[in-house]
Amino acid sequence: MKCEFIEYQLGAYAAGELPPESSLYIEKHLRTCPSCQAWLEEVREMARIWQQPGPELDVPDMTADIMDEIRQMPPLYKRQASRIKPRDSRKTMIAHFGLAACIAFCLFQFGVFEHLQTGITQATEIFSNSVDHILKEGKR
Repeated sequence: MKCEFIEYQLGAYAAGELPPESSLYIEKHLRTCPSCQAWLEEVREMARIWQQPGPELDVPDMTADIMDEIRQMPPLYKRQASRIKPRDSRKTMIAHFGLAACIAFCLFQFGVFEHLQTGITQATEIFSNSVDHILKEGKR
């Protein structure tokens, strides 16, 4: 706990922003704690890195070129429409319900729902009604 408090205060200590009594307390602790001494060195190194000016980079401004490329792209709905393949929604729906039934069966087999008996009963009724509805809709 003591080291956590010291480590939390080391940034302010290194910057000279602490009151004198707090600084004395931290200095006393630092004399006996190598872990906090190492932490203080890291804090000081990070401060040196942040204070050094970075190298000047000559990066060209590519905003205009990128915006021109974006303007030349076809609208999003045309790009997506070319990827969409017509599907038989009824077959897809039946496949999804089949997959759901398989997953539900596996969950029941592995006892996932043992402690949820009331919920299982309701889920089974809803699932049965959904399957009945699909089968009735399919006969039309």
